[in-house]
Amino acid sequence: MRALLLIMSVLSVAAFAGEAKKDAFLDAPLDAGALQGRVDPAVSKAIAEVLAAEAQPLPTYTTSVAFSAPRSDTMTAAFIEAKVPDCLHSEGLKRQPTFFLTGYLALPFIPIAKLRGKCI
Repeated sequence: MRALLLIMSVLSVAAFAGEAKKDAFLDAPLDAGALQGRVDPAVSKAIAEVLAAEAQPLPTYTTSVAFSAPRSDTMTAAFIEAKVPDCLHSEGLKRQPTFFLTGYLALPFIPIAKLRGKCI
């Protein structure tokens, strides 16, 4: 087992050492002007013909805008409505029925709303 670990560590060090070497020819930046004289004209002509023969993809048009102003307003209103209110703020009892009780008489409904998950 120890021999296996020793061999793996030696191989990993050797692998990292091999990555440090760089080849000047392979790492040089490509220059399209330098390659222009070296490309066979027949190959260039064949590539141009193939590109011209390929049909251009048709643009896809949608009939309606995904996020238009009315849809955006509707989504914003839905997100505001879906937000769970804080129990101790003005909209804390928004989803908890208090029947006809309001003001200080509705205070006992705050812990009930908290237990039922109607507010945070």
